[in-house]
Amino acid sequence: MRVQPAAYILALTGVALVALATSLLHSHLGLASAALLFLLPVLLASVHGGMGPALVAAVAGALSFNFFLLPPRFTFRIDSFDHVISVVVLLVVALVTSRLATALKSREAEARAQAAASAEQAELAGLLGGDTPDALDRALALIGERYGSARLIAGTEPDASDAAFSSLDRSAAAWATNGAEATGHGSTALPASDWSFLPLAPGRPDGTALLAVARPAGGGTRTPTEAQQLQALARLIGQARDRRALDTERRARERLEDQDALRGTLLAALAHDFRTPLTVLGGEISALGGDPDMRRRALAEVQRLGAMMDDLVGAARIESGALRPAIEAVDLVDCIDSAAERLAPQLAAREVARDLPADLPLIAADPILLTHILTNLLANAGRHARAAIRISAMAADGFVEFHVDDDGPGVPPTLRSRLFERFARGEGGDRSGGSGLGLAIVKGFADAMGIAVAAGDAPGGGARFTLRLPQRQTARV
Repeated sequence: MRVQPAAYILALTGVALVALATSLLHSHLGLASAALLFLLPVLLASVHGGMGPALVAAVAGALSFNFFLLPPRFTFRIDSFDHVISVVVLLVVALVTSRLATALKSREAEARAQAAASAEQAELAGLLGGDTPDALDRALALIGERYGSARLIAGTEPDASDAAFSSLDRSAAAWATNGAEATGHGSTALPASDWSFLPLAPGRPDGTALLAVARPAGGGTRTPTEAQQLQALARLIGQARDRRALDTERRARERLEDQDALRGTLLAALAHDFRTPLTVLGGEISALGGDPDMRRRALAEVQRLGAMMDDLVGAARIESGALRPAIEAVDLVDCIDSAAERLAPQLAAREVARDLPADLPLIAADPILLTHILTNLLANAGRHARAAIRISAMAADGFVEFHVDDDGPGVPPTLRSRLFERFARGEGGDRSGGSGLGLAIVKGFADAMGIAVAAGDAPGGGARFTLRLPQRQTARV
């Protein structure tokens, strides 16, 4: 900061006035009191002019004290050692006082500058915190009024066709983007640029957007303090942009969740509304006379629609998180019988072989969910098998391994990674004539009960689906 000549004049004038007053009143004032009065211009010069005028006041005061007050008066000669000590002490005290006063003034100025910077940041944050569409434009206008024309550059260097930026400016912008540090005017990197480029996320070199601020209108050089404040303002803009992006993403996610919940509710309602008329229709078809083959085909189609409705309800329960398995001791053979009976019309043209040990232990499962799983696996095998389906099970290591094999073309390797996803399609598996949900529901229900499910190749060719079912632990008597 340049000190104006008026500050030195004020310092010397203050010393002169104190010298005049102490000269006129020296008979009434002691030397100690007079010396204290010479500290007043030092303090005045420190407050209004800083260190330079304060030092001038200190030296001038010490010389004036010697000339006007110490005997022999009106000379710079000192007749005793005590008076020498007085002059030296006055000079030292004046110098220390000037230094302390200047430091206090400097700290006060720093505090005021920090307060002003914080107030400006709060003002900008207030503009950015609103939900109005023009919040960012108003924030840039505020920066433009106080620092120079401001604009945002979204992650890439300015367009070469933009006349506002020279080739040097574009180089500075590219440097700021890649290095994630301030460049251009007022910085240490390419300071000859006419624009200051400040990353919105400093220290994150990932193509971050930039705040570009033109050189001040008066043509002056931006100070380091101003550059530091601009970087703080740029960071606030970056944080506001990140918050808006997160809010937009959150709202989009909430809309998707609402849509999923509505779709699940609609599926469950439709499946529930269809189930009763399908049950009545199946009973009526069974009671009809006429061609047995036609009646069997019609009944099979009604049962297939019923299975599809069950799949829709199952999918809705999985998606809504409403699936709460009731685990109990279950006879696997009973569940197999229930599933096979339900699919009897569909499996009539297939040879279904069983290899189930008579001493197969009970398993821990929800019987309704397990029957649904077995029904879907058998239905999938029935759609895919050429002629035969084989059901087998064996107990080992606290588990029962259950297999459903078919003699179809097997599961293509390209489909295995997504076989249990909803609506997965490919040669073989849960496709033709199905809802596209069967194997996904198998996976969802199995996971809910802690049952492992896998797909692979059957020993004789075709596909094999395996369930690893935990045995029911019984207490020893």
